[in-house]
Amino acid sequence: MRSEDDKHVVAYLVHRINLQRGRKPSFSCLMISHIVENQSGIAVDLDVAKKVCDYMASRCNFNQAVSILLTTNAEIQDLNRRFRQVDLPTDVLTFPSGLGLPFPIGDVAVSVEYARDQAGMRGASLDHEIAALIIHGILHLKGFDDETEADKKVMQSEMQAVGEELSIPIDANWTSILHQEQA
Repeated sequence: MRSEDDKHVVAYLVHRINLQRGRKPSFSCLMISHIVENQSGIAVDLDVAKKVCDYMASRCNFNQAVSILLTTNAEIQDLNRRFRQVDLPTDVLTFPSGLGLPFPIGDVAVSVEYARDQAGMRGASLDHEIAALIIHGILHLKGFDDETEADKKVMQSEMQAVGEELSIPIDANWTSILHQEQA
């Protein structure tokens, strides 16, 4: 596990890379502007993803922006290898910045390919699976964890509550199906 200082550096570097790639900053002086960007090449309802991001940021009382990157298995595997030393694709990665304004509170990366496969196994729509992954990622930014069974149950309960509030079906025992198969 990386130290808190490393996590801050990682979040800052992700923010700097986004700026270098010509992406606009995910904050403004007058209002919080969240970024939801689809680089996956797969059609996704960005309005649903943005609605979920906006709702979660408000629900979590964030006064900083959240940046959501919808990406490919190859890109998320590269991020997973570089920052977690796990050379496998995954569904969602969260990078809390640990920094105050004007920086974003953090970044959430979602593999749309992974989400598509997982949605098929779950019998869910791709947009609902992506919504669940965004909720999961933002709950990590809020400080929720799922490393222990007790923490996992709390997080699943919170995800289900949010799903009910947004009319997005999220199973009470939601977990990454593909991660279970890899274990």
